[in-house]
Formats: sequence, C-alpha cells, structure tokens
Amino acid sequence: MKKILLCFLILTTVLFSGCFNYRDIDKVLFVTAVIVDIDGNGDPILYIEAFKPSRGGQGSSGKGERVLFEGTGKTIFEIVRDINLSSSYKLNYTQNRGIIFTEKAAEKGLENFIDFFDRDQELVIRADIAIFKGDPKSLLNSKLKEQEYIGLFIHDLIYNISASSRGVVLRLNDFLNKMYTRNNIAVITTIAIKKDQPEDKIEVSDAAILRDCKLVDMLDRRQGEGYNFLMDNIKGGTLEVTNPDAPNKFITLEILNSKTITKINYDGKTVHLKKIINTRTSIGEAQDKLIFSKDKLNKISNNAEKNISRECTRIYEEYKKKNLDILNIEEEFSRKYPKKKIDNVLLNSQLELEVHVEVEGSADKMDFRYGGK
Repeated sequence: MKKILLCFLILTTVLFSGCFNYRDIDKVLFVTAVIVDIDGNGDPILYIEAFKPSRGGQGSSGKGERVLFEGTGKTIFEIVRDINLSSSYKLNYTQNRGIIFTEKAAEKGLENFIDFFDRDQELVIRADIAIFKGDPKSLLNSKLKEQEYIGLFIHDLIYNISASSRGVVLRLNDFLNKMYTRNNIAVITTIAIKKDQPEDKIEVSDAAILRDCKLVDMLDRRQGEGYNFLMDNIKGGTLEVTNPDAPNKFITLEILNSKTITKINYDGKTVHLKKIINTRTSIGEAQDKLIFSKDKLNKISNNAEKNISRECTRIYEEYKKKNLDILNIEEEFSRKYPKKKIDNVLLNSQLELEVHVEVEGSADKMDFRYGGK
C-alpha cells in the first residue's frame, strides 16, 4: 500500500508540475493589454503593456514592473516578432486581458488585424475587446490609482459593468461569432478617458457598431439600456421613473434580475419579432414623499414598463431605418425558418413587446415621507 501511494505521489509531481518555475518567471514578460492603432498608410501600430514579475529578497513572489512596447510593420504578427527582438525577455500572451482597437483603426476596418488574435495559440479568446476613443498613448500614460495596469483595469471595469444597465459588453470570442452571422454586425464596448475629473479616469462610453469588421455607427450610452433589454444582456442597474406622489420627482428602481425571451414568427408577409421582458426591481431611492399602496406600486410598475417599451421601440425603429440589424433578427429568422428566403428580414420585420416589471419595497423601509408630509 505504501509503495502504491509513493508511486502515485511521484507521478503526480511529474505530470502535474507547473509550466513555470521561479527561474522561468523571472525571464518572462506577461502581456496584460494589446492596443492596435494605424498610421497614415493604414498599417498597424502595436502597443503592448506587460508585467515583469520579480522575486523579493525572501525568494517568494514580490513586486513587479510595468513595461511598455511600441512597434510598426505590415502585419500584427510581424510586429509581435519584431518587438520580441527588442526585449531580453520572452513576451507571454496567455494572461492578456484586453484587446483594444483605436477608433481610427476601427473606421479603417479590423479585417486585416483580427485574425492574429484568433489564430495565435497563446492569446485567450475570452479576452475583453474594446474600441478606444482618442490617442492610445494617452491611454497608456494614464495614472490610475485603482490599478497600475491598463489591461487589468479595463477587465475589472468591464466586469463591473453589470452595475449599470447601459453599458455594452463583448469578448473576443463573441465578436468572432458575430462576424460569422448572416449580418456580420457586432456591438462592441467603447472606452474613453473621462474628462473634467480631478484625476485620470477611464469610463465605459458609447458602444461601437461594426459591420464586416468596420465601424459604421455609434450606439449612444443612453440607448444602451434599451439595447440590453432587447438582447437579454441586463445583469443589474437602475430604472428611473416618475414618482406617483410627486409628478416632478423621480423614483430609482434597482434591477434585481431580468430575463428577455425572444419569439419569432413569419406569416408569409411580415416577420413578427416578439420580446417578452420580465424584470424584478426594488425601490432604491425616492425623491420627496412616497406612500406605498397596491395602487402606487402598480403605477410605478406601469411607468417602468412604459419607459422600457419606449426605449426598446426607439432603438428598433432607429436602426431599422439605418438598415443595421444590431438585434440579430436575420440570424434568429434563419434558425427558425432555414428554408425561407427573404431579401431583407429587418425591413420586413415588426417588433412586438410584452414588458412586465415587478416592484418590491426596500428590505427595511416601506413608506417614505420627507419633512413629515
């Protein structure tokens, strides 16, 4: 029995040993973010942010150092290899958290750049993808107190986007899947440096709409909520509705959970796109007085349902006029009716909404009266 256990321990040590030892780690730079820009000729400019680990005096993992690289060339792969020639350490992309394209690069088109990030074996296709508005050097030179590394900060920023119902999230693997759909349209997170702040801040801004890997339009952040409801992307956030006890005041509802069910039906002439939105909320804040009753809760619920319906309808109608199928209606149609052929599914579609909002009171507070009213 002891011999069997000993053999098992030896095999476990040999077969499941880590990829890196301390000596290996000291000679590797772990890439945390890759930024792609273009020059005047449309050729790529690559910026790489990396983490150089170092051991402390006690032989354990200690502080690291941020290292930046810049390179130019005809292709991304060529630049990556050239950058390796200027580094005494090997660049490792397995820990990359962010793939960022500048707005200028997205306007030119990403079809010449995206293949490397899909094909390279070290790069993780679950990395966050974003479009940056502005000069990439200003992004790299930002002094962020919350996180020194831009790639890690943007990853955390996008991960925290569930706190808002207006932000749009997309990862590289999702983007690649979108590019293989019938309409080749993807809606991507856009980030920007937040101005008028006492210190450097980066924020999730509007969403970029890409068709055939090229930037064609921007989805305003205020419209993001309607889009997220339609696409079942709501993870949290807030809804602002009119206070029934004070018409000029507002109530903020916190979204606890939300689910959107999509049904599609074709009657031979019109493609009926039905979205059933079920949202559960809680009273987060009330301006002025608010007295709870069944009637008041119904009014708050109805106001929220009307707001969601209005925003969803606005998104649908606006992008139907632009002939941009950001809701993937053609893909949904082709899955249900693979043998049916329609010249333009979006233009022959009609949106039908069924919105249900459940409103709960605060966990420890019900009626609210300000100033004894």
